[in-house]
Amino acid sequence: MNGILRPWRIGLIALTMVCSVVSGCRRTPPDRPAEEALPPAYLRNRINDPALREAAEQIRTWALQQVGAGGQPLYSRAETPPPVQTVQPYGVGVFQQEPRLSVILTTGTGWDGLKPAEKEAKVTQAFREFSKLLGGLKREPALRPTLIVQTPQGMELTWINHLDPSGKNVHGDE
Repeated sequence: MNGILRPWRIGLIALTMVCSVVSGCRRTPPDRPAEEALPPAYLRNRINDPALREAAEQIRTWALQQVGAGGQPLYSRAETPPPVQTVQPYGVGVFQQEPRLSVILTTGTGWDGLKPAEKEAKVTQAFREFSKLLGGLKREPALRPTLIVQTPQGMELTWINHLDPSGKNVHGDE
């Protein structure tokens, strides 16, 4: 009796198989919204504040319009990732943190032809321009820039949270 299937078991197995095949064939996938309509998966990688997003776009536009030696572009790339809490170099802890908007500028073909004093002047001008743009946002606490200038190979030339009173802000580009 163990090796012989009863007719009702055969019918039950056949019915299950038919239902599985039929139900699997009838299903249609749900309509998916367009990719643009989906919310971003990770909000921390985007600037959500419209006023800050506009200021970041103005910063990028300003930077990419700068010209260096021979009328060549001073910066080949300008990036503004979302603001982050930055620990200042004078200490570690909650009280030494402040919100910062990083501005990462990659040098362009017009950078190499500038004299060191001209590079310092350009970097100082950029930091002041970015500070002025962010100061207009009237945020509490105030959002300040961190300016990073790097070569296309990734070598960091400057990292500015505050302008150095000595006037020496560009390092490693002698």
